[in-house]
Amino acid sequence: MKRQWLDGVINPVLAVASLGFCLLVLEIACRIFPLVGDRELRINDPYYYVETIGQVRHHVPFYTYRERIPTRFDTRGYYAPSGGVVSFHSNQFGARWIKPTDQDVADSSVFVVGDSFTYGHALHYEDAFIYRVQEHLGQQGRRVSFLNFAERGADSRQVLATYLRFQSSVRHNVVLYGLHVNDLVNFSTSSAITNLLAVPWLVQRSKGFYFLTEGIEKHWFREYKIGRMTSPSRFTKGFFTENLDAILKLRDATEQHHARFIVVVLPILLDIEKGTFNPLYRGIAARLAEHGIDYVDLTGNLKGHREEDLWVLPFDQHPNNTANEIFAEGLLDEFETGHLLPVGS
Repeated sequence: MKRQWLDGVINPVLAVASLGFCLLVLEIACRIFPLVGDRELRINDPYYYVETIGQVRHHVPFYTYRERIPTRFDTRGYYAPSGGVVSFHSNQFGARWIKPTDQDVADSSVFVVGDSFTYGHALHYEDAFIYRVQEHLGQQGRRVSFLNFAERGADSRQVLATYLRFQSSVRHNVVLYGLHVNDLVNFSTSSAITNLLAVPWLVQRSKGFYFLTEGIEKHWFREYKIGRMTSPSRFTKGFFTENLDAILKLRDATEQHHARFIVVVLPILLDIEKGTFNPLYRGIAARLAEHGIDYVDLTGNLKGHREEDLWVLPFDQHPNNTANEIFAEGLLDEFETGHLLPVGS
């Protein structure tokens, strides 16, 4: 009887000790060998690494702030010439520009609004697609000014507020809205690649436990989240309807200003070939068409490219200079063949 009692106590203790030893070995191995990546890269928190120099301020005339990008993650060498520093300047109106000076305003002018994708997040402005389109048109002898009032984190309601604030002070005959999906469907740019919504304390601090849970996180939980993000119910939620209403008000305000309103639909830089987010793109396009809004769909222009080659950094899924050039080429085609500028421009 005593022997059985001891076995009943010792065996579970040995089992727990063996499991603990195995986990310890796994933890040591994960810390010595690159079996798993950096947790911060997985949860995509760019400002964990990026240093802001000065205060981030939008729509302030002749203002400059800077960001220092961690060059150790810059596998493409894009940031090397500037030592990792990107400068964000504004012109006389507070719109983003190549330097803090006056921007010449041509007779044909485009008032640009949008969020970080249109603003040129983490890019020298010369590489942002809005500036690239202006440059390409200039090389063709078409003098057009693009005044970029986009700002980081803006949804359609904020975009409308920006336009109403500046429409009378800036001469323009076109309003171009760079619409990213999350302006209408509420999720962060990193949401689809972020695995856990709430990361347990142990998984945060243990590479061994992270290694064990990574597969479950990547596949099951990610699929669950994407299913919720792309659900048709998204188009009936308050965030969507409020922001769609803001787009309609923006169109009306544009027409009252006797300018043309154009929406440019921009893609999520994930699952490009799989078409995971096509239901969102189709739903947004259908709503725009239903309300008679002219739009340019650039969501398919990145096909054939490896998505990681289009990100600004491994932990930041905003479009880099390569993706922006592709956007510029697609938009330029529309300006050349779709008559997006008024006659005579």
